[in-house]
Amino acid sequence: MSELLLDGCRPAPLGSYLQALGLLRVVTRTLDGEALGRWEGQRFLLTSRFGSIGELVEELSVRFEPEAIVSPWNAGSGFAANGKNVSAEKALREIRESTDPRLVRLGEAVSAGDRVVVSGRAKGWGGKGDDLWDKARKQEVLQLCRNTFPDAALAWGDAAVALGGDADPTYSRLLGTGGNFGRQDLSATYVQRALAVLSDRRGADWLRAAVTGDETVPYLRDSVGQFDPARSGGIQSSPWEKADDKGFVNPWSFLLTIEGALLFAGAVVRRLGAQFSRPSLPFQVRGSTAGFASSASGESALGEIWVPEWSEPARLDEVRHLLAEGRAEWRGSPARSGLDFARAVANLGVDRGVRAFTRHVFVDRLGQNPLAVPAGRVVVTERAGIGLLSELDPWLARLSGDKVPTGVAARERRVEQRLFDLAAGRGGLVEVFEAVGALVEAVSRSGAARQASYPLELPKGAELLNELRKSADDDLELRIALALVTAQDPVTPPEVLRPMLQPVVWQGRRRWQWSGKAAPAPLSAGLGAALAEVSRRRAFPGAVKELETDREFGVRGSRVTPTRGVLLGAPDRYVFARGGFDEDRTTNLLAGLLSVSWPPLDRTSLKSGPPEPPNPALDMLAIFTTADVDELAVRPGANWPTLLAAGRSNEVLIDAQRRLVIAGRRFVVRPRVSLGAPHLLAASLLLRTTAADRSRALDRVSRPDEEKTA
Repeated sequence: MSELLLDGCRPAPLGSYLQALGLLRVVTRTLDGEALGRWEGQRFLLTSRFGSIGELVEELSVRFEPEAIVSPWNAGSGFAANGKNVSAEKALREIRESTDPRLVRLGEAVSAGDRVVVSGRAKGWGGKGDDLWDKARKQEVLQLCRNTFPDAALAWGDAAVALGGDADPTYSRLLGTGGNFGRQDLSATYVQRALAVLSDRRGADWLRAAVTGDETVPYLRDSVGQFDPARSGGIQSSPWEKADDKGFVNPWSFLLTIEGALLFAGAVVRRLGAQFSRPSLPFQVRGSTAGFASSASGESALGEIWVPEWSEPARLDEVRHLLAEGRAEWRGSPARSGLDFARAVANLGVDRGVRAFTRHVFVDRLGQNPLAVPAGRVVVTERAGIGLLSELDPWLARLSGDKVPTGVAARERRVEQRLFDLAAGRGGLVEVFEAVGALVEAVSRSGAARQASYPLELPKGAELLNELRKSADDDLELRIALALVTAQDPVTPPEVLRPMLQPVVWQGRRRWQWSGKAAPAPLSAGLGAALAEVSRRRAFPGAVKELETDREFGVRGSRVTPTRGVLLGAPDRYVFARGGFDEDRTTNLLAGLLSVSWPPLDRTSLKSGPPEPPNPALDMLAIFTTADVDELAVRPGANWPTLLAAGRSNEVLIDAQRRLVIAGRRFVVRPRVSLGAPHLLAASLLLRTTAADRSRALDRVSRPDEEKTA
């Protein structure tokens, strides 16, 4: 047994992939029943008794027996005998009259097709005028074909059409509408090209070109179909091109492609549940715009297929089983869309042994003629965070209809794109939350979108934090957003920032509902203004419950800083206060991360940015950003957020100095300048600071009064 590397058989375009499967199938059924195939480096390797490609080409070109492929249910198949498809009728006539033993298999299928036409018309199923069939009788005609065909012809029928009980037939996008691409009937084309390779002296050259990728041999000028868009004709589509609308066809490539498609025969999966009442085909899913950047206007995605690459040598039966019973599960159910499939691959919800999938999207780009456009390759590997975002699906589903504004719909598609990028390894979890935040804000501002949906809630906050920490080391905006969204007072109902920033209200049982009124501090007002308003409201006397303590406050104040949440390092805090970060990006991250149910975090901190120059004014404020009073019993003044937001920071610093002196500190400095943005200075009171940073800040602006602390 020798292993041959076939450069002409690759995962893309789709025709090249199916050609690889077809070669394994035809070699197994005609030349070597022990043949094996596998993928390596995006090329197909065939293991067989042939020691060279030359030996394989020489024997296969002579001994090839075309498959039993006929479509008497289609008007363009040649069985209508009405003179409308002269070439198809001529090819069928040649098969009927042939004595070539290599055409026996195909000849039996043609005879069966003739019997179907005679029997069906005798039953009154014929159409009016030149029409072959009454369209209302399509189901009966297809069933008659199944009952009449020889066993060898059933594979083609099963690959082209799935009969689902009493339901209408389900057509595989792989083979168009029952083996029909617009005006091109695939079975008629197959018969004509089978006759061509068996009679044309160029047949062996065409076969060699198909398996090696060496394209020095001229091809036929004919319709390409959907399998190889690059050969559909026009400028620069082939070395042998002419500027016309015909494509460049290697007859052997087409034959092997169709034979490869037969391996999907019978691959009907019955979905459980009302939403899966129709049969479906493994690896074939609903078209998704996510991850597919089309440059053509007015086109539509008709569906898509994800073709697997397996790494271990497999016999034909093993490959057939993989394609027929292939598993691609997302959220416990078979993948339904391209996005679902990508996430199934990234969540290891696919069969073992599959190394990668190449995605092909079926698009209507040339009127009636669909094309299978390669749309990327996804390697099978577990990608962090994919499974933690599954609860996005039902929420996104409510926002994908035509009842939401176009702006909301556009942001919903962007979230899907970011999810696809994450699954494909081209993006991260942070980018997903940034897109989610933009969508959440758009929904919050749209009455129609709120009516169609509910406030997003994502569980598994602890696991999400563990994943996001990996990105937080190099992401200032993410660190700021995490510090804000995790800030909370662990009481019932929870005192978090979300109902201040978004129009939601707590309804118990860990559920949020739309409040029916505007948010008290909407992010649409600007990040700084919104957070400053939150600080102002928390500073109201009695707005936040004071902690029980044996320490006495020398001066009354308000606890603005929450008791729990991620601790923000001093350098990040100072950058925040002076506005040295991307506010728009932070706003989107904040809006998205507010949807997560975060656990109460006490001593959790993140790696901070580079050290900042000392700033006595910011040091002074940092001392007051804690709920703990065991070391120093001080609280911000109730009017501090208002004063800071109004640009009156000097008044706040004077009051802070006074409070520190009363609390027992000596030699307290009085900063004259505050290097910060007014609203962000007020907002900084919400950010928890580490005990070490507060202690260092306190030592930089004062000394302890030994008499009062003795």
